[in-house]
Amino acid sequence: MTDGRPWGRIGRWIDALRRGLTSLAWLLAERLGLDWGEDPHTSVTFRAVVDAVVPETPELDDDLGPEHVPGGLSIGLDEFVITYVDDGFQLGLPYVGPQGNIPMADAVAHVLDVAALKLVDRGEHTADPGRDRAGALYEPGSRAAVRAERSAGMFAKLAREDRLRAIGLLDEVEFEATPFEDELFEFDAGLVGQLVVGFTEMIYYSEWQGYDEFVQPPGDRVHPNDPAAVQSWRQTGYPGIAPGYAALRGYLGTDESVLGDGDVWTTVGEDDPGAVRVFRESGEFRENDYDTADYEEPYPE
Repeated sequence: MTDGRPWGRIGRWIDALRRGLTSLAWLLAERLGLDWGEDPHTSVTFRAVVDAVVPETPELDDDLGPEHVPGGLSIGLDEFVITYVDDGFQLGLPYVGPQGNIPMADAVAHVLDVAALKLVDRGEHTADPGRDRAGALYEPGSRAAVRAERSAGMFAKLAREDRLRAIGLLDEVEFEATPFEDELFEFDAGLVGQLVVGFTEMIYYSEWQGYDEFVQPPGDRVHPNDPAAVQSWRQTGYPGIAPGYAALRGYLGTDESVLGDGDVWTTVGEDDPGAVRVFRESGEFRENDYDTADYEEPYPE
């Protein structure tokens, strides 16, 4: 599906450059204290990320139930991921001071566009890019959808599967520079792919949705601890936060493989031929050279 016309490739990259300059204007406005809101290019790009990583899955309704249908966009996960990236990752420019601390969500969005352009240049996409794909990430016919179609970069124009292919291309990009004497700048674009996929999944399955104000200091946050209040908890059947829920409770053992020893704490599926026993003490592997017999739990309580 390669576009062999040189002007087609040049046009795509010029459009990406134009969007980069537009985002730079939004960044400068923020640095000057002007409230322009979120750069629309960044917003639609992160919606495209969330739609690809945690998509809506209506086909699971009949088999698993309606709680498995909604995706990340239904709970505003895209907005939170932008906040998470901007708060947690910033580029500090030397000798500039606090104004040089640049939030990274905008930059990440443009790195994703570069990956998408490389995918299209190689002809490795499976469906033609289109502005309508960006608009479809919002309510049909809404102002947000129209704005997204105008602001979308190449990443948001790709089909869902092609977005994931583009993220995979980031592993090939590495960069080193020395902008100042004795100061090395290194950039591994593969980390961007790990960030947008890994953190999107991690945040979705965390407790964040239950907080009214997640950006408050931890001591000021209040969580209802209600499984019905968090979409991912409804999907996974997680019963809510409980002391010791994730703590080590023993060592697993079946008829084919035993990692535990000593008294059995509990048995899961007692009447099942493949019952799993949970032992109170560590045992040893039967089928390889790893031996856990001398292992001591550092936090036995």
